[in-house]
Amino acid sequence: RIRTVSNGDRPYLLIGHQYTRYLGDLFGGQMMAGMARRSLKLPDGRGTRFYEFADIPDARAFIERWYTELNDLDLNEVQRQEIVDEANK
Repeated sequence: RIRTVSNGDRPYLLIGHQYTRYLGDLFGGQMMAGMARRSLKLPDGRGTRFYEFADIPDARAFIERWYTELNDLDLNEVQRQEIVDEANK
């Protein structure tokens, strides 16, 4: 789906995928990884590497900056709704 969107005429729809992958997994994934490690008694990093973002040392700062830049984009209401719809697919 990402390839289709990136080759289409509405590349801004990729924002929906970025939101889901990076913000969803970065923010919520930290909690989920911790719960999985505790409940499954996993050693550090085993089975939860999907939720590790070594290039993002400060998740809160990253998320705040991302939202600020997202809000600064010149998108109309139709485009905003299309992004939400894309993220929900």
